[in-house]
Amino acid sequence: MLQSVNFFSLSFSTIVHIHPPPSSPARPRLTTLVTMGVSATVLLTVLCLLILVDHFAIDYARREAQQRLQQLSWQMRDALDGAVRQATGNVRLLTALPQVRAARPPAEVRQALESLQTTFPDYAWIGLARPDGTVHAATQGLLEGANVSTYDWFKGGKDKLYAGDFHPVAPLGKKLPAGAEPWRFVDAAGPVLDADGKQQGVLCVHMSWGWMRRMARTILAPAEQQYAAEIFVVRGDGTIMLGPNGSEEQKINSDSLTLARGGASGAVKESWADGRSYLTGYARSGHPDDPATLSWAILARQPEEQALSGARALERQILLLGAILGAAMALAAAVAARRLTRPLNALSRAIEAQLAAPAGAPTLPALQPVAAFHEVQVLSHALAEMLRTEQIHLDALRGLNEKLESTVAERTREIARKALQLERALGQEQSTQQLLQERAAELRAILDNAHDAFIALDPGGVVREWNRQAEKLLGWTRTEVIGQPLAAMMLPPLLRRAYERDMRTLAEYGDGATIPSRRVELMLHNRAGQELPVECSLAYVPRSSGHLFIAFLHDISERKSLFASMEEMALRDTLTGLPNRRALMKALPEALQRANRSGQRCAVFFLDLDRFKQVNDRYGHEEGDELLRQFAERVRGAVRKTDTVGRLAGDEFVVILEMLADDESAQEAADKLLPALRQPFTLKTTSVTLSASLGIAVHHPDDPQDIELLLARADRAMYRHKQQGIQQRARR
Repeated sequence: MLQSVNFFSLSFSTIVHIHPPPSSPARPRLTTLVTMGVSATVLLTVLCLLILVDHFAIDYARREAQQRLQQLSWQMRDALDGAVRQATGNVRLLTALPQVRAARPPAEVRQALESLQTTFPDYAWIGLARPDGTVHAATQGLLEGANVSTYDWFKGGKDKLYAGDFHPVAPLGKKLPAGAEPWRFVDAAGPVLDADGKQQGVLCVHMSWGWMRRMARTILAPAEQQYAAEIFVVRGDGTIMLGPNGSEEQKINSDSLTLARGGASGAVKESWADGRSYLTGYARSGHPDDPATLSWAILARQPEEQALSGARALERQILLLGAILGAAMALAAAVAARRLTRPLNALSRAIEAQLAAPAGAPTLPALQPVAAFHEVQVLSHALAEMLRTEQIHLDALRGLNEKLESTVAERTREIARKALQLERALGQEQSTQQLLQERAAELRAILDNAHDAFIALDPGGVVREWNRQAEKLLGWTRTEVIGQPLAAMMLPPLLRRAYERDMRTLAEYGDGATIPSRRVELMLHNRAGQELPVECSLAYVPRSSGHLFIAFLHDISERKSLFASMEEMALRDTLTGLPNRRALMKALPEALQRANRSGQRCAVFFLDLDRFKQVNDRYGHEEGDELLRQFAERVRGAVRKTDTVGRLAGDEFVVILEMLADDESAQEAADKLLPALRQPFTLKTTSVTLSASLGIAVHHPDDPQDIELLLARADRAMYRHKQQGIQQRARR
């Protein structure tokens, strides 16, 4: 329509100037101008998009890649620290076992060590060395009797927990089964102390390097497949302990390695020895001042061209799409302009014919109407009517034509400028939306492939996000829990109030940047109603429309079960299955507290098997052990199920009797027990008849809770009975 009006004004100018110059320069046609304008607009738009992509997308892709590599190095660092902490923790638990602390015969110690090795197959060798450096007992009997006093783990583990660096051990490596690669180990050692705090030796665990390779494959597999990332574990002297094929046992030196050695973590762009440019994430494991940790540099690198390949591909796609779009729009504009200007050209030719009329003609020839489409038809009729009007209107029409030309040109420029601004804004918004969609897809993929369950909650505790690991861990699918309150689904009633209080506390901080992440252990209920122990990391995320609470849940069922089993081993006598000294020292104060609360008496029997040493020396240790087992069974069968029977050491046993009405009840229980112990014991090769010495100490509700004094009284009474051959009851 603007083109028609513009042509209208031009036609009036032509009519007013009845006698134009005899010759005028050739003007471009309207079709050509429209085609060129559309092509120039598309070209300018494509160039602006390319500039924006090159400025923002490349920088964004580099930052995202550096953040991925930094997180990858952190994951590897945390995995290494966790494995070393687990090994030193297992060493601490082993040193607390009675067999190890009392330096029992090698067979007993070896049994305990091989039990742990079965649980942790990556422990290639576990051994106990005496203070002089001689190996007392070891798994599969390897190196027993050998002297290891010159080894670093023996020197470092004498007085504290110690973690040894990656190294080969030639004597042990030759005795272990041969593999595809030479044996390499990481050591964890600690001192073994008896009950009096005296050193009994050093216990060491050799972890094979295979656990590190499996760990690296587990962590690196997704990143290597998607991003071509590589992980390096570098020792303090710059030697690569773990890396891609062909790089191990070689030394490197880079900026990221220097930063990691200094304790920093982050990501940098740098050139490696192969001359290529890489983005490298770095971190350091352990702490130099803690001998129970290992200070290694963790490097995760990715070629820079691989990291920026997505942005480069986007540039090429935009360029190709712009070229195709420009060609298509130019062709469409040319066809449309030719079709629209055809009737106008006819009208123009008619007007040019009018201009060719003689100058002295009293009137202008009639203008024939053009009936192409409505606008042209109206215009042609209007021109014909105007030509028939009085000549006195020509001057007025000339002024109106000049004013109309100015207005139309100004409005046309303004509309073109606004259209260009709108097109640029739409292009920028489309690019931003595409980047946001890609970011959301990447975040969704990261959460779905995370090893821990991820949950996001709104301020009301309603679930807003739920990844695949959460589906596997808790049993509910994502579609079932989105929009549902978390507390009513999986929290026990006793934890719901604490959960709501913690949510309010986190929300009251206001600024999420000032709230540190919290890591707690919780007991949840899964979909089947089963209790599930988890480790929860909770954080606060502010948003423009409020805030979110995010939580990562890690299943710790196996860890809890392992600790419970090791605690059970530490409290049980391996020969008789009775509670050991440590368990008795824990149970006796509890029994005295119950006696004080109930107002009833509690008694302690101190039992010693007479002439046990002669049987042990005459018939051997196996028969002696069998005698102790039968003796323990008889004592346990002769007392009540509510009473506690335990073995202190050797042939010494303790019985804790609770809920006694008077002192005579303790004597009656002793009179029932002693005859049962005088019955013959049938062993594997012989039958023996022995007696036992028994001492009694009675605790009254008003007595002080002194377990050492109570045991000492029972011990003295037992020795008097052994010397005099009669039972005596300890007096207060």
